[in-house]
Amino acid sequence: MDNGISRVDDGWDIRSMRGIGIGEVIIGNELRLHTGANRIEVHSPAELTTDHEAVPVHASTRTNLDRLPQLLDQVIAEVHAADSGSLRVRLANGWRLDVPVSSDAFGWVIGLRGSYFIRSLPGGGVRMPDGSRA
Repeated sequence: MDNGISRVDDGWDIRSMRGIGIGEVIIGNELRLHTGANRIEVHSPAELTTDHEAVPVHASTRTNLDRLPQLLDQVIAEVHAADSGSLRVRLANGWRLDVPVSSDAFGWVIGLRGSYFIRSLPGGGVRMPDGSRA
């Protein structure tokens, strides 16, 4: 069965999220973006680039949270998990959410269809559901 994840030269493209709008934005200790049965959780500092600016955002430290609800209803154009452990979410309107490598924590988690997930590792790298590391 196709899981919607494709291996590319420098990481993984999450095809199953392309063309889907962000239906729910949850801000708690982490940022959660829900797209149907799929989700992206951001646990570490990130950067949101809009048409006019690039701002740091971080849910648990309450940094620039007023920008995050603007992600609601935005359509995802690309989700790319680099082998280095960084994550790029590009939206159809040109905005981007970039999550760099986190040195001491899981920076992000992607869940597909409620269970299948790929996540970053502390200090860099990516872990796939079968336990393999990239």
